[in-house]
Amino acid sequence: MLIAIAVGGAVGSLLRFFVSKFVQTRVGIEFPAGTLVVNVSSAFLIGFFFSFLVERLDISPELRALLITGFLGGYSTYSTLFYEAFYLLYNGELLKFFTYLLLSNLLGIVFVAIGYNLGKVI
Repeated sequence: MLIAIAVGGAVGSLLRFFVSKFVQTRVGIEFPAGTLVVNVSSAFLIGFFFSFLVERLDISPELRALLITGFLGGYSTYSTLFYEAFYLLYNGELLKFFTYLLLSNLLGIVFVAIGYNLGKVI
């Protein structure tokens, strides 16, 4: 089980790095869009994984550990979210600060629900 978590975490961390950089280089503004996309897609995936893979398919504990604890644990970036939010606040970017926190939290909840419901209908 520990190896599954470690492998999932390594893959998730690498994917987080590449997705975040890819998005951020295409946005072209000083706003943490890469981290926002990673967090929203992670929210979608955890909703989907729980409803489809855990509740519907009843996957093994090892696969669950690999995908949810390992992969999504490595992929999600909430520690980065809070650092970037602090940095925006510290630099007096109040509108960006509030926009980022609001979007991250609201979209996170919405995408968990979307992923969860999609997993139920597939």
